[in-house]
Amino acid sequence: MTKPNCHDAMLLMLHEIRTKIPFDLPETTICGGDCRGCSKKMLELLDTEVGYWESVIEWQQPSLADLKNLQQLAQRTFKILQRNKLV
Repeated sequence: MTKPNCHDAMLLMLHEIRTKIPFDLPETTICGGDCRGCSKKMLELLDTEVGYWESVIEWQQPSLADLKNLQQLAQRTFKILQRNKLV
């Protein structure tokens, strides 16, 4: 089995992020109750970054650093959502 190139890996990561991170949560759910880290700000930041890569992926080749940075942002966001019991 061959490893995907950076372009294909980014497409797979973008799809996985869109399916596993609940970007469509209502603000009352996100900001209700005890908060440990700002879920709203992290979701906005991740959504912006994912939207950027979705818009430029066809003409800009991502690097391994781009993949790693997006992965780390997605993981941090997911952990904050878990701490706040949103996933």
